[in-house]
Amino acid sequence: ASHRAGITRQETNVAGLYLRSGGTGGTTYLLLHGLGATGEVWDGLVDLIERNKAGRWLAPDFRGHGRSPWEKPYTYVALMADLIPLINEAGRLVVVGHSMGGVVGLMLGGALPNVDRVLGVGIKVSWNETELEQMQALSTRPVRWWATQAEAVERYLKVSGLMGLVNPDSPTAQCGVMAGDDGQYRLAADPEIYAIGRPPAAELVQAARCEVMLACGEHDKMVDAGELSALDAAARQLPSLGHNAQVEGPEQIWLLVNEPLENNKEFS
Repeated sequence: ASHRAGITRQETNVAGLYLRSGGTGGTTYLLLHGLGATGEVWDGLVDLIERNKAGRWLAPDFRGHGRSPWEKPYTYVALMADLIPLINEAGRLVVVGHSMGGVVGLMLGGALPNVDRVLGVGIKVSWNETELEQMQALSTRPVRWWATQAEAVERYLKVSGLMGLVNPDSPTAQCGVMAGDDGQYRLAADPEIYAIGRPPAAELVQAARCEVMLACGEHDKMVDAGELSALDAAARQLPSLGHNAQVEGPEQIWLLVNEPLENNKEFS
């Protein structure tokens, strides 16, 4: 367990995944990070969940990421299946996912009856062939090593879009890298995760059996609110935020988690 701001947070391995968890209550918040990141990106939202005594929270590292093992296949189906043992006994479930994690969240919304709401933040829904080819090329690169932790952390912050948003000395930054046996450092994420491919976002929104809300930062270069509205879900633009809106403005994310949806097909 780790202690931060006087709060005890459990850190365990459950069903093969590295998991941070805490809080108590009838609602479980499942917080799913994006491609190449770790569960630490949810620290701001976790603070709000605990401050409001809103319920239990779970922040796993997906397979191939953070402290979880590198284990193929890296598919959306496999990422979702890994989560089922964590949540099969949860009551009301609210899933908040960033980017790739939002896609997995939408899949859970179509698969599990106890998911009450899915909030997908910064899901990239439009892909061209060049972008897909670039992702494929990234997935075939050999693992790169750096002589110092600081150099590896700098690279992690660049590739995850967290540069300037978190302190390089913070747990959020340092969880993105791992030490090797020889004292060198690499990124925690397996390069092969980049082959995960284009998500079927529109189909997943339609298949969801729960409330769905999609959101993106005003300055998100991956997706805009118009693209999200076109998916026939409630869509929100977050003023002044970028792609990692959950890190930059967790308060805005928390408001969306709790925003009533009178009509799930409403847009703003």
